[in-house]
Amino acid sequence: INCEPEEIIFTQSTTEGLNYVASGIEWKKSDVIIARGGLHEHYANYFPWLNLAKKYGVKLEEIKINNQGFFDLDKIDKIAKKKNTKLITLSHVLYNNGAIMPVEEVGEIAKRQNMLYSIDAAQSVGTINVDVKKIGCDFLAFPGFKWICGPPGIGIFYCKKESAELLTPKYIGGESAIITEEKNLVYIDSPQKFQTGFRNYVGIAGLASSLKYIQRLGVKAIRKMNMKIANVITEELRTIPNISMFGPSDEKLRTSIVTFAIDSVSPKVTVSSLQEKGIIVAERDVVGGGKKKAVRASPHFFNAPNEASTFVENIKIIQNMLG
Repeated sequence: INCEPEEIIFTQSTTEGLNYVASGIEWKKSDVIIARGGLHEHYANYFPWLNLAKKYGVKLEEIKINNQGFFDLDKIDKIAKKKNTKLITLSHVLYNNGAIMPVEEVGEIAKRQNMLYSIDAAQSVGTINVDVKKIGCDFLAFPGFKWICGPPGIGIFYCKKESAELLTPKYIGGESAIITEEKNLVYIDSPQKFQTGFRNYVGIAGLASSLKYIQRLGVKAIRKMNMKIANVITEELRTIPNISMFGPSDEKLRTSIVTFAIDSVSPKVTVSSLQEKGIIVAERDVVGGGKKKAVRASPHFFNAPNEASTFVENIKIIQNMLG
């Protein structure tokens, strides 16, 4: 992600990293937070900010989105110019349809308006290039178990060196602070001030191994392989009648996530039927349509082209049998 080692903090998950930001900043009632899409954001990157609004009276500005999850940059710029706008939070890639958000453009707005900038990178690291310097973010969080293929229970929180002093850790322990002769507690410099107690060393070792493998392949090559599989699935699904597709069609604006629904079969039934065949997908909310659900397929470099065709054939079978 193009950062310094001292800017990396080990966490349990993306959620924990994002909560470091939400709970670590000193908020005032007059502060404004900008978030994308409200309930159409992943809850890990929505609930912490909503909680601040409920708990401290911080104003949460929720940017309206279109049916693919994108938003008007001018609207963000307009809100950012308000006096008390303190932070903008954004997912790099949407968890439900794979849309890639304009994080660098938003970073320029944040820089111009001297705002803090937090990124949920759970669905981007390991599948597309992520560069915190190009993005211009202060904070970024992602898990080990998704696209970088590491173990569960380990995550990464990036905290820009210049922004670390703005966060007060929620926990304190012998490894994160020192005590003066006057019995005052002084935090050790980041990242150590966030690392209380024993770390998940087994998880860290597993994460290190998976990262070496990802680096050996290269993210550019991984994206090429991923999009090849995703495009096969997308193109074949579009030939089937009564299949609804969600998310951007331009591959420059999406990752390999493919989101769809069989119009006559509930996504929940589709997911369970595929699972019986050893095909793992997920049911997710989709942008637009209230509480509409869809099936999310997330092909990665370890999937072969013939698996994409097998997947689509099983969709046809489910549609014919249950539709």
